[in-house]
Amino acid sequence: MTASYVIGGGGPGKDRLRLLSEVLFPTTSRLLRETGLARGMRCLDVACGGGHVTLFLAREVGPEGSVVGTDADAEIIALARADAAAEGLRNVEFREADVQREAGAERQDLIYARFILSHLRDPHAGVEAMLRASRRDGVIVIEDIDFSGSFCHPYTPAYERYVELYQQVVQRRGSDPNIGPRLPGLLRDAGFRDVRVNIVQPAFCEGPGKDVASITLQRIAPSLLAEGLASAEEIDEIVMGLETAAADRHTLIALPRIFQCSARCG
Repeated sequence: MTASYVIGGGGPGKDRLRLLSEVLFPTTSRLLRETGLARGMRCLDVACGGGHVTLFLAREVGPEGSVVGTDADAEIIALARADAAAEGLRNVEFREADVQREAGAERQDLIYARFILSHLRDPHAGVEAMLRASRRDGVIVIEDIDFSGSFCHPYTPAYERYVELYQQVVQRRGSDPNIGPRLPGLLRDAGFRDVRVNIVQPAFCEGPGKDVASITLQRIAPSLLAEGLASAEEIDEIVMGLETAAADRHTLIALPRIFQCSARCG
């Protein structure tokens, strides 16, 4: 896809996405239920990654409904299919697809996308593809970030450098790591109506949520090296600093600020 995705995928990428999905499950599941997720619906999970939300949708809509998960990473799609088979879910399908060209052929009742528009050079094209895949009066639900809103307390140099590097590498690839505040406008410009917005920001004193920063930095390391934004030695040093902060129960580490938007088609 024309998305310049900076975070490594495949099996190791799926492990990171599993952690992220576990950490975000309370806020994402509540958002989807509040926007009308119900049994019998036809749903599309765009840029589904490891398929964790896709499988949640499949359980919620039941055998009367259906769910399609799409992603450009063929390896991670294969892993998601294996998870669906292991769970015995027959109402879910995974497809390899480019979000900016093909969100899905069928008209969907609910379309969901998390943390993909911030990686697209042309997020308008991604939203318009989702509009084409939605039935009239269908619901779209998008979650994406304002990475500049990330924080750690007390001040931790390694965390501040991580936040700086993440934004720099995404911007270098032509995308917007702080797209969150733009989401309502993107939806309105595409023709969606009844746009609603909410902001959440999980933060942790202990637990696996504190590991997201160090794992994410390791997954973007090849992109940082390719762009000449940091040396391998500096990356190792930052990872050590993030792991030290995560182990300290007196340190509060937050995820980026997350904008949750929903709207209706036409």
